[in-house]
Amino acid sequence: MNYQAFKNNSSKEYLGFCEQKGFIYSVQLDERRFAVVALQNGQVTMLIQFTAQPCTVRMEV
Repeated sequence: MNYQAFKNNSSKEYLGFCEQKGFIYSVQLDERRFAVVALQNGQVTMLIQFTAQPCTVRMEV
């Protein structure tokens, strides 16, 4: 992910600051894929990428 893609992503959430990595954000990449990225000096570094599994909810009466 480059800086422009990060900047234009409306599904990001600030998580905090790391002395070594910079500003840490959670970013939604698509419907089920997410990443935790670091932003430092205009450079975006992907730290973790994961896929959320669909959740099936069963209601019993």
